[in-house]
Amino acid sequence: MFLINYKINSYLYFFFLLLILIFIKFSTDKVLADSYTVKNINVQEQYDINFNKEEVISKGFKKAFNTLIFRIVENKDKKIFKDVSKNKISTLIDNFSITNEKFVNNNYNVDFEVKFDKKKLLSFIREKNVISSVPKNTDILFIPILIDIQSNEIKYFNQNYFYNNWNNINKNYFLLNYSLPNENIENFRFFQRIKNNIENNDLSEIINKYNFNNVFVVIFYKNKKNLKIFSKISFSNSNFNFNLNQNNIDYQDNEMLDQIILNLKNIYEDKWKLINKINTSITIPIKISIKNSNFTISDKFENILNQSDFVYEYEIEKMSSKEIIYKIIYNNSPDKFLNALKISGININSSKYVWEIE
Repeated sequence: MFLINYKINSYLYFFFLLLILIFIKFSTDKVLADSYTVKNINVQEQYDINFNKEEVISKGFKKAFNTLIFRIVENKDKKIFKDVSKNKISTLIDNFSITNEKFVNNNYNVDFEVKFDKKKLLSFIREKNVISSVPKNTDILFIPILIDIQSNEIKYFNQNYFYNNWNNINKNYFLLNYSLPNENIENFRFFQRIKNNIENNDLSEIINKYNFNNVFVVIFYKNKKNLKIFSKISFSNSNFNFNLNQNNIDYQDNEMLDQIILNLKNIYEDKWKLINKINTSITIPIKISIKNSNFTISDKFENILNQSDFVYEYEIEKMSSKEIIYKIIYNNSPDKFLNALKISGININSSKYVWEIE
């Protein structure tokens, strides 16, 4: 009798273990089914005898597609996707919704939210020999410093066009959200004190007042007709320094100055995209072991995998009474994967072939 019960319990154990494995195996498919969502796409069309709602929807799809492409490819690659047909765009869309519509003065005004199938979209971009990046928003502390070369003076923030107008220049594809330092006399005195060696100076006295992982210090050297721009960019794990020269500047021409701001913002967007490249030519298989009893960590770990744009796919390769072993295909460097887990509070021992969650 005991032997029969033991066999029944064993069969039940393996039956439920098989069910769990099948469930988890299929649950990983959502990594491949993720969508990119584009919100607040507005289209206006005259409401007359020629009005065609299908055409309005097609325009919304095109506008959403362009917005998403501008978010995930570099400036130099945008022109490659300029003339994509509406039929092709439709095949990349998972679903859409109309979030608001109204008729005003014989005009039809509508807002769309469009979801693009991530796997199809990234495959389409790869076909064009373009490497895309993760459309990830982030916050920036932006410190613009204007130095008048002729008078050797630092202009206070309210005399600095770039400080006053930086956040007035916006595009719906921007991923970087800028915050500027307070306009106070202590900050101004600090910059006055270090103005002769400002590029190499430690700005922690200012930066430490704010809680930002990403800091841009941009120095505008203003001459009579020229503008030299030195950018010192510090993301949490990457740094960039570079110069940009603008000649024949009319400082009374606001449109010209606004264009300089737009050009700089596009350059900074590209630097951010460079860090977040989804390089599908890199397919690193990673194996990670988790103790079978640690359900909380296992659930947290799977959520991280599901939300990561760099995880192409994953599966449970092995499951025993002691451990679960995940096999992950990752489209970036192992260091980036380890750092992403560390930020989420998961530490990995990577000294062995199969990494272990500590």
